[in-house]
Amino acid sequence: MRRFFTIAAILDLILVALLFTAPVPLLNSQIAFISSLLVVLGSYWGYAGLVKRGRFPFNGDRDYIQRLEDPYDVEGENHSKSAKEIFEEERRRIKRSGNLKVLLTTYQGFFSPLRLLGYLFLVVALLALVRRGIFDPFGFLLGLGVVPAAALVLSLLYVEDR
Repeated sequence: MRRFFTIAAILDLILVALLFTAPVPLLNSQIAFISSLLVVLGSYWGYAGLVKRGRFPFNGDRDYIQRLEDPYDVEGENHSKSAKEIFEEERRRIKRSGNLKVLLTTYQGFFSPLRLLGYLFLVVALLALVRRGIFDPFGFLLGLGVVPAAALVLSLLYVEDR
């Protein structure tokens, strides 16, 4: 997470340097950057708490991932069922279990207070900028794009760590 914040800070400093002479787009970009960073931080803390408490379905179990990706062992040796039978069985299984179970076990990560605060800050700040007549969509979108760009750079730079 420290690497992510370092990359996000560097990208934000580049954005500030580019928009330094234009105060309105700079203000818009920084408000968008802070709110998107709050949302990402809230998501991280919410889901990290679920994993620590053991409430998240995946806790490092590679067999769990294999069962999700290939529940009928299509890549393995078991080819006794046709594609239509597999499809029908999967449809019945989804109807039976549904996504409600997953939703009920992971809703705490989704409704993290800091994440909701980030979204609230985003909406209130956007409305305040519009009301004062200083909303600049280009600057705002640039600020929102810093966090996804930081995630992309992080995934490209540190691919060997995985």
